[in-house]
Amino acid sequence: MRGDLDWIVMKALEKDRTRRYETANGLAADIQRHLDNEPVTACPPGNLYRFRKLVQRNKLVFVAASAVVAALLIGLGLSTWLL
Repeated sequence: MRGDLDWIVMKALEKDRTRRYETANGLAADIQRHLDNEPVTACPPGNLYRFRKLVQRNKLVFVAASAVVAALLIGLGLSTWLL
């Protein structure tokens, strides 16, 4: 197991009761978040983790934006070189 599922299992098996899921609904909600490519609550929050999940959910938007940025940079480089 890797990533989110590992975090979910480790939180479910935590020895300290206060750090485990309070209800089965909390566990089910985290599994549903994992299936929807959303950040899970079992994982420590981090900006890079949230950004990676955002990119996974919106791959087409990020590919299109990257293509536009690449085209602009290539155009700027060529126009500068030819000038």
